[in-house]
Amino acid sequence: MYVFQLPFHEIKALSDILDAGNSWEELASAMPQIAAEDVNACRQAPSRHTSPTEELLRIWGTKGYSVLQLYKVLAKVKHVRAMKVIRHLVEEKYHRLESDEAGQSARNQANASFASPSCDGAAHRRPSVPSVAASIGSSTKRSVAQSTAASLVQTGASAASSAASSAMLSGLQNTPTVRFEELLDATDRFAATNMVGRGGYGVVYKGYWKHTHVAVKRIQARGDSSVEQEKERLRQSLMELRTLAMYRHDNVLPLYGYSLDGPEPCLVYQFMAGGSLEDRLLCRNGTAALTWTQRLNIANGTSKGLHFLHTIGAQPLIHGDVKSANILLDKHFEPKLGDFGLCRVGQIEVGIEASPLVASHIKGTLAYLPPEFITSKHLSTKLDVYSFGVVMLEVATGLRAYSDRRQPHSIVDFILEARRKVSIGASDEQQSSLVDLADKKAGGDDALRPIFWRLLNVGLLCSDREPTARPVFGQIIAQLD
Repeated sequence: MYVFQLPFHEIKALSDILDAGNSWEELASAMPQIAAEDVNACRQAPSRHTSPTEELLRIWGTKGYSVLQLYKVLAKVKHVRAMKVIRHLVEEKYHRLESDEAGQSARNQANASFASPSCDGAAHRRPSVPSVAASIGSSTKRSVAQSTAASLVQTGASAASSAASSAMLSGLQNTPTVRFEELLDATDRFAATNMVGRGGYGVVYKGYWKHTHVAVKRIQARGDSSVEQEKERLRQSLMELRTLAMYRHDNVLPLYGYSLDGPEPCLVYQFMAGGSLEDRLLCRNGTAALTWTQRLNIANGTSKGLHFLHTIGAQPLIHGDVKSANILLDKHFEPKLGDFGLCRVGQIEVGIEASPLVASHIKGTLAYLPPEFITSKHLSTKLDVYSFGVVMLEVATGLRAYSDRRQPHSIVDFILEARRKVSIGASDEQQSSLVDLADKKAGGDDALRPIFWRLLNVGLLCSDREPTARPVFGQIIAQLD
């Protein structure tokens, strides 16, 4: 069971316990992927007549974590009373975590799964800079880092017969390694003023390297991280490196180089001056709203990038985390797909008769994940199609993919509900209820209204609950061109 599936009774009981004395804040500090802005949103919950704990569980639930992982986080902060509220929802073998007599080893075992929502899926050396492996600390963590990094850089002879592995090795050979000390210079020693973004496994800084503006993703370790966390952190960064080394396309974020000789792995990308699509839709930092023409161009380019990934190899490469925050814009507002840490080889959705490929765990941003992946973990190209559909609805309306401030919360359900209110053969006045969903920030030129309808219709087609009813990207491109 996942956190977002917790029954109301258990949520209410947890809220009663953790709201008292603001105990939820200690829980939040132990939860992976909970940022400062999430904590602030929880603190403001009472002003919206909502429980801070309920808000925290909603936010963490959207990241795909399970009830068992919540139980283990509660064990980590030793909140036994709250653990007992959900003990009937986890296997009995974990109940020993409620007892202090179970010892620290049991708590360490609990910590080992905090790396993420359950998920499947020759560098220049200088003596003056400690290596990634050496910086991790214990001998166990060092071996994790060394073996994981080695699997990336030295794709060995056992894999040499694979065409995909050969292509990956060739891509890496053509991708420059960068000394960590160069990145220190490029980012002014990773100055806070150069920080442009933060994710679950890294911080992105703006830098100036070889007379070129770049973005440097620094895969930082957490002070309380376990061996498994470090392994997952490295796995995602190396997966992203492997993918970007193999696949080059106008609408895939260009990778300039990588560094493995410093205290953390770093990836060096083209700097995207336009920020993320999410930032531009929300007009963050006082930026101008995207025009309808720009929105159509962004939709078109993004669909072409995903079509490339789905068709370039014998098996499709599924991005797995398509969302407006991961679509980056250059200074001309050309879109580039970024953040390939969750990508994996999958299969094309061919119909109900085929045996579905099943992921071992759910990972991604819940508001962008299709029903069949959330409930059954079915993994196919239609996962990316659904996520793209959610993005198209964001682009058409300017609404967020999920919001507590509307009913229904999901943008897909919200727009479907609005459409259901418009009967077949409705009058122009009735039709206006859907037109009113158009993002007013984009401008009200009637001549450009067809772009809104095109984006809305593509979004609804792609976010169909039935995977086989969703189009493939070749068809989507034809509708957007």
